[in-house]
Amino acid sequence: MSSASAQTEELIKEKAKVLIFQKGYLNATTQEIADEAGVNRALIHYYFRSREQMMEILLEEALNEKKMKVTESLSGNKPFREKIANYIDVVVNLGLTYPYFTNFVISEINRHPDKEKLFCSKHKAKTVDLIRDQLEAEIKNGKLAPIPAEDFMVNLVSLCNYPLLAKPILKTIHGMTDEAYYDFLRERKRTIFITVFGEEPPQSVFTSVN
Repeated sequence: MSSASAQTEELIKEKAKVLIFQKGYLNATTQEIADEAGVNRALIHYYFRSREQMMEILLEEALNEKKMKVTESLSGNKPFREKIANYIDVVVNLGLTYPYFTNFVISEINRHPDKEKLFCSKHKAKTVDLIRDQLEAEIKNGKLAPIPAEDFMVNLVSLCNYPLLAKPILKTIHGMTDEAYYDFLRERKRTIFITVFGEEPPQSVFTSVN
């Protein structure tokens, strides 16, 4: 594939992400994606053969990117609380950049459960295993109440992801504009950390996403 062709393919994928993950057009047609990318619809079929194949590529790449960022946030020799703060930062920032990303992933996996099994088989390392030893040390040292690592991770994932999945509901119930909703998400990083640990997060651990 030539450099120009590779650039066009990447452009189409990036614009599809904007349309689906950022604007929320989860059922976007190939014509809508082509219009967003400013290309002829025939190019969508040239590079991806079908909308279904394109969705598969977007799903796999999106899951791989999130997995990589999450793994990086929880890896290394950093203190436990700093790792968890980094995880919160990564997940919420992804929601700030692509508010409908999680909705897309759940929608695609519900339609094709085999995709999740295939993805998990490629990534056998579980996120929970990255925190298990440090979590158990925190509990042993009396810094946290006893809790299974799996439950701790489910609680953390839920606290981070529910406001992303419930965006329309939260905006309606609380009368939020888009700007107010994004401010709510930014502040929620601190709220999640305090909910989990009962203390303020490490200073300057959270990054800003406009």
